Amino acid sequence: MQTFKLHSIVRHTRFEKPEGYAVTEILALLIMFPLMMVSSVNSFFRSEFHAITTMKKDALYRLKNNEWAPWRAVLYGIASRFQKIVNPNQIVAANSAFILDDTADRRVGRHRENVSYVFDPMIGKTLWGFKHLVWGFFDGTTFIPLDFSIHAEQRLRGRKRREPYRKTCQPGSPGAIRRQECAEDKITPAIARVKRAVKHGFQAHYVLADSGFGSQGFIQAIRPIKKGL
Repeated sequence: MQTFKLHSIVRHTRFEKPEGYAVTEILALLIMFPLMMVSSVNSFFRSEFHAITTMKKDALYRLKNNEWAPWRAVLYGIASRFQKIVNPNQIVAANSAFILDDTADRRVGRHRENVSYVFDPMIGKTLWGFKHLVWGFFDGTTFIPLDFSIHAEQRLRGRKRREPYRKTCQPGSPGAIRRQECAEDKITPAIARVKRAVKHGFQAHYVLADSGFGSQGFIQAIRPIKKGL
């Protein structure tokens, strides 16, 4: 059985490194972080797992900060390959569903790029940070993450608004697209995520989301996609 190859994704993007460790080698290491139960580059190098590579922190940080890193394509590539392995006959389970969730991500300091005031319903407070819009697929047995976007809500006001860090990205790069998405409302990208998932061959009988997405417009936009969603 053919294995999923990261170089097939990298080859079809403008993402490349002129020297040092190969992009695919660094990506493979980052993808293994959840299996090692480490949440960041720093925690990886503080763990016993750091001995598996001769890479230094800078190699991983440079890749993570590269605006051409195709994170969306990498995630979909892994998810698609996993589905082909566990569901080769493409059976659509009766309880299969696309699952949409938005979560507040609290950040300390107002100098982060696009940081905003966000409301966290879990604690009932407004804080500095972002809203993560996470899109996944439940095939009846397993939940598979498919996509994500980061959003700002209420922009910082006055002097605080002028101080955050800014980075200029080349138009059309994944980094530039992410920044454009940050200013969008959550409904528009949520609908786009459903269409993208179906385009990549994922099929489900339901779309599950919290009450914040339960508007008539959202439901009307979702129902016609792939007949029967």
